[in-house]
Amino acid sequence: MTSLDWTPPSAMTPKVVADWRSFYSAARIKYGITPADYRDLYIAQYGVCYICREAKGKHPDDPKGRGGRRLGVDHNHVLGDGNRAAVRGLLCTGGDRTCNRIIGWLSRTQLQRAVDYLESPPAQQVFRAQREMDEISAQVGRAFPDRDGFMGTVLGLEVRS
Repeated sequence: MTSLDWTPPSAMTPKVVADWRSFYSAARIKYGITPADYRDLYIAQYGVCYICREAKGKHPDDPKGRGGRRLGVDHNHVLGDGNRAAVRGLLCTGGDRTCNRIIGWLSRTQLQRAVDYLESPPAQQVFRAQREMDEISAQVGRAFPDRDGFMGTVLGLEVRS
């Protein structure tokens, strides 16, 4: 199937048809996907960004092309253009705070760290360590030895030079 093997819904306006044809042609080249692929992704995701689940994209069958933006095809750039296997899903796109931009700024490792950060805030780990050191100091009746050295190990971070 080529990018032009697409039959628009009968009531779709000529401008909307032209917009979708242009998009589908570019999507075929850049992502290796067909109009049917895009539509199936859209339907499977209930028409919303996979990550935030709030941004609603234009429905590919809407004859008037209503709605905000079309959901963007997110793909793994390392795998290259035209590679259908690189496509990950549909995300909100176009602005500075969209999911496609956010995941593009951070590596997988950084994104995982962000999840870990939210699930186990480092400040709370430090505060627990403070309480433990204070309890030990109170029990032995003197200041905790090498407080800074101990604090430097609490988060398990590696020092970069």
